Amino acid sequence: PVAEDVRAQQRKGEVSAEVLDEKDREIARLRAALEAQSAKETKEPKEETKKKDNVPIDDVRTKQMIDEISQALKKTAPNQVKGLSNEAKVFKEKLAADPFNMELIFQLGVAYAQDGQWDKSLNVLLRGWKRVREFQDPGVRFEFLCLLAQASQKEKKHRQALAVLQDIEEPEDEELKSNVELLRCHVYCDNGDMQRGLKSLNKAIEGQDFDKAAALWANCLGPLRKAGAYDVSKSTMLALAKTTEEKDKLEAMEKLAALREEYHAAQVKQP
Repeated sequence: PVAEDVRAQQRKGEVSAEVLDEKDREIARLRAALEAQSAKETKEPKEETKKKDNVPIDDVRTKQMIDEISQALKKTAPNQVKGLSNEAKVFKEKLAADPFNMELIFQLGVAYAQDGQWDKSLNVLLRGWKRVREFQDPGVRFEFLCLLAQASQKEKKHRQALAVLQDIEEPEDEELKSNVELLRCHVYCDNGDMQRGLKSLNKAIEGQDFDKAAALWANCLGPLRKAGAYDVSKSTMLALAKTTEEKDKLEAMEKLAALREEYHAAQVKQP
């Protein structure tokens, strides 16, 4: 039962309450920054702009848009390192007593990842990489390898992540297909493969509504820029934006994603 709970949390992308609280605070900081930036860009209100309850309609739409974007990006905020949870300590002790147990290797790798301890997660999962076929359930093999690829990415081991991708079996679930294509986009772009990165991005957003597609795109902006694929991907997203509101939302989502990256870069530089 414990193993099933851990895997279920990994599939849903759930994290501890403490991490969720930190994500909420981070999103609030980013929202405030975006609102401040929007206020600076807006000089004199146009005469024809109507008002609702003494608030310009443009401002109301901006706030609604920021709320929607915040929710879309909240799940992509990186976990904050909080030290080892009790769960990780328990699995670590169990694995020490049974060091070749693949189930425990996976459980501890998941627990480390949920704690934001990506280096530890990577190290323990590597012990089971070449033994992943011992899992009879293809869903478990998929989850194990996706987590290993993600941990490799987090630790800047992009070639290793690329090698792990070769072992991942194609899932049947449409949402999982989208998720793994997003992961592939990151890995391909970080390895300088612009064409395959764009191809995976297109597969990830295929069939998605605009808001979901835009959120997926925003999540890949860093790697896309690194691979020189940003302009092409932006053109693709603008073609999907059918209304002025959607185009505005895309621009705002890009700004919020950039602010998030700047915030985390600043956090990394701090001692």
